[in-house]
Amino acid sequence: MKKTLFRQMLAYMMLFCIVICAIGYVVIEFLFDSYYYAQQQRLLLLRTNEASVQIDMGADVDEIIEAFYGEYGVSLYYANQGGMHGMMGGQGIHNDMTQENIGRFFVTTSGIGKGQGVEKSQWLSYLTQTQEGELLMGRVSYGSMDSVVALVQQFFVYFGIANAAAFVLFSYFFSKSMSRPLRELNAIATEMGRLNFSLHYDSTRCDEIGQLGSTLNSLMKRLENTITQLRGELSKEKTLEKMRTRFTAQVSHELQTPLSVIKGYAEALSDNLYAGEEASCVYPILVDEADKISNMVDDLLNLSRIEAGAYVLNKQKFSLSDMLSKLHERYLALTGGKCIHMQRESDNIEYFGDKLRMEQAVSNVLTNAVKHTPDNGKILMALLINDDSILVTIENDGGHIAEEDLPHIFESYYRGNTTAAGTGLGLAITHHIITLHGGTVTASNTERGVLFKIILPR
Repeated sequence: MKKTLFRQMLAYMMLFCIVICAIGYVVIEFLFDSYYYAQQQRLLLLRTNEASVQIDMGADVDEIIEAFYGEYGVSLYYANQGGMHGMMGGQGIHNDMTQENIGRFFVTTSGIGKGQGVEKSQWLSYLTQTQEGELLMGRVSYGSMDSVVALVQQFFVYFGIANAAAFVLFSYFFSKSMSRPLRELNAIATEMGRLNFSLHYDSTRCDEIGQLGSTLNSLMKRLENTITQLRGELSKEKTLEKMRTRFTAQVSHELQTPLSVIKGYAEALSDNLYAGEEASCVYPILVDEADKISNMVDDLLNLSRIEAGAYVLNKQKFSLSDMLSKLHERYLALTGGKCIHMQRESDNIEYFGDKLRMEQAVSNVLTNAVKHTPDNGKILMALLINDDSILVTIENDGGHIAEEDLPHIFESYYRGNTTAAGTGLGLAITHHIITLHGGTVTASNTERGVLFKIILPR
């Protein structure tokens, strides 16, 4: 048989009821008798002595006998020289009033009727002596005490039966009120085990079950959020892994190009295919291709340091205006037919930061702008000062960045859907450098092309 809360509670309650009734019955059977009889002896002694005192004070004997029988149920018998006064009785009672019985309890027997039809009754009696020497005996029915004990025992039997029925009803309704929310909580916990978080415990209970339901709801919410975060992280990890795989292929391609050029010219020089002035023209090409490889390796090392948290800034005060002017002049010489304009609000804007890293960050944005600006296109650099920040903007003519790529262009290894050469590390490094300086960098499309904004705190 399946164990349920109702059956368990009913069994416990019935067992409790049986034990209580059994204890009560045993107590009445073995202890209550003695206790009840002792109490009757004490009361009989008290009433008999009280009557004796009143008689010594001159009270009417017959009135006292009638009053004590009516008020306390005690039968009094008084014997003096004039005869015996008392309730119904006879010679048998007079025979019990002897000197040997004075001051002690004893049991007397009396009967009504003759022959075989005589009804015998037992009485608990006590005999005392007044100051005048007369005898006074009080007695109570011994049979009435036995009937009281039997009545109490019978009461406990019926009380046990009534308690058993009450316990059945109580166990049913109480277990029902307990088992319903427990079944509901069990269903919720089962669904949680299946990673289904659609069920919630809705109740206004303030007891332990209500607290358990609230705890389960809180746990379920935290578990759902954790699983959602883990799924998001797993999705990001998978995406990042794909990006790394694509990045590895791209870097291999980007490294292969300058290496092929270096290898080709080196073999030509080794075979003496170039001599004199022709050979002198080859060396700058070799140096340029070697610089490309060096720059890619530097980018990889910088990104590795950033992701490992080992990228340290060497901050000092420097002129941001002079740094941008030098970059402007350098890129003017490298862009060929592309026009780069520089706009500054002030020629002396100082900034506290890592000059080398800041120059690298802005240079990466400029390189990206030059790469995507068509021939005869324009690039506009601007340096502006606000109340609490410094703004560096770089806007270039050319095509727009795809809307789906805009939120990701500063992520590591992300290149988007572009055919332009490069590893896709420059903008990611720029983002990390600006972030380490407490600033932000954003990109947006404009009518002319693309606008980059670098915002630095003053």
